[in-house]
Amino acid sequence: MKLPASPLDVKAALQEFDVWITPTLGEIRDTDRFKQQLELVADIFDALGKATKNFERVETCDPKSIASTFVSLIRDQGEVSGAKTKLGALASVLFLVTGKSDNNAKCQLPIYLQHKAKWQGIPSIKQKNGEPELASIPVPRVLDSERYMGLVAALIGHPDTQETLLLEFVRFVLSDDKYVSQLWSVGHSYFMLKALGKHKDLLSPLVVFQVRGSVAASGGHDPEALLRDRLLEWGLKKGIDYNVNDVVLKTLPSGSAQLQELSPDSQPQAPIGEPPGEQEQQLEKIKEKTRAYDFALPFKTPGWSARVFVQSQFYAGDSGSVSHKNVDQTQTSRKSALEQFPDARFVEYVDGAGYFSSLNGDLKKLLQMPTTTSFCQVRSVAIRLRRELQSVGFLIPLEIYHAIFRTNASVAELTGLLVGEGYSAAEVVRAIAHSKESGLLIAEANARLEVPPAKRDVARRYFLLDMACREGKPLDNRDNLKGHFLVPGYGPFFGLPVDELARKAGEIAPGLQKDWAKAPQIILEDIRWLCEQGFAMSGI
Repeated sequence: MKLPASPLDVKAALQEFDVWITPTLGEIRDTDRFKQQLELVADIFDALGKATKNFERVETCDPKSIASTFVSLIRDQGEVSGAKTKLGALASVLFLVTGKSDNNAKCQLPIYLQHKAKWQGIPSIKQKNGEPELASIPVPRVLDSERYMGLVAALIGHPDTQETLLLEFVRFVLSDDKYVSQLWSVGHSYFMLKALGKHKDLLSPLVVFQVRGSVAASGGHDPEALLRDRLLEWGLKKGIDYNVNDVVLKTLPSGSAQLQELSPDSQPQAPIGEPPGEQEQQLEKIKEKTRAYDFALPFKTPGWSARVFVQSQFYAGDSGSVSHKNVDQTQTSRKSALEQFPDARFVEYVDGAGYFSSLNGDLKKLLQMPTTTSFCQVRSVAIRLRRELQSVGFLIPLEIYHAIFRTNASVAELTGLLVGEGYSAAEVVRAIAHSKESGLLIAEANARLEVPPAKRDVARRYFLLDMACREGKPLDNRDNLKGHFLVPGYGPFFGLPVDELARKAGEIAPGLQKDWAKAPQIILEDIRWLCEQGFAMSGI
């Protein structure tokens, strides 16, 4: 159903943001990232147990034994990427138990290699005439654990050199008896608790500390995955109407623009062994050429040139350095996009407690940018993002369902209704044809269309949501909101009395009266579903 526009100023938009905020999307321990990392850390301690006789004594925590054991493990694994993951996890565990950080170590490690280990260069693999060859590269001024372990992993086929390289890293991290004792204390406790089946309880807080920088900022779950679930719910087609991975804008030799979807593992990486200065320059050039967006809607739908570009940010805590950088780059990124898509609309998909507190200034800057068309939150996306799709004239199956509810379901009548709401006749034809082909519409013999039974409940609930947008009004937060049905997208408090919503929905949607007449409690169940999803609030 056509949703009314909402000309809110920045102050009102920020007030709405605060009322409809989702502070966090779940506990870190519930996330896949935490669970995967917990298993990985447990595997590392099991491997360290082989090297230390299950941490029998402090003296068994010998760097040479640890290096030899892990070289044997990655040799058995037989491939570089898996070896790099295993070695990276070892580095993380060593940092964790010693209290060291990769951020400091990346500056100190090169000095250690030159002054303590007396290295003039680092063993590396180079390609010569298409064949790998053992070579040496200069010790760089900055060397983080990811790059170092990449060098070790690439030396498969040279186990002695691998062990030498890994040994120096372990010696560097365990450079003091106190650090060795800390490793032994955690490892010894791990195997004592493992006999009782409680070993992961010991690791759990360590892993939370380890992953919270990457997970806590997103609130525990992926807000982009939540949005993709909504797009599917509305009837959009995966890989056609919306992208699954980040999208970059590419300029073709002809001067025309193209959207290119990145694969999850296609983020640019500098070749192993390349000096840091050249690596940074290469990555900056790549970033300059490929500006990524989380969503481009519609994506590859035939016949479409207008686009809504969505950037997603969810901060459950203070992730200021990330957010500030994003604000700084937003203007440049949008300028580049507008050169290729002059009619582009830019939407910020932002939420989380971080934007309520320490990042509120960044949120205000984003909303004040003249190129920001709108914003949406986890709870307001069903209204705000659909409103943007309606603004560019992109018709989705959910809107067709609502047209069916409001008419006699004939193709001619619902086409007239949709054209009257601003969609082009050609777009109505395209959307109906697409929905039929995808099984999202049932075509009856008498030129009428029907909503599939599996889609009817959701479509009916969204209809109630849309009715509240069309018939509601702004409410002062001092008003008595008891008995009201409130929706986002139009300021902090907007809606209408629940009984008025039910009456108006019945008047405008004869196609739904049979649902409510059959079971009068359904309308209350629909309202409860909308509130449970976070799309609405009810003072019943």
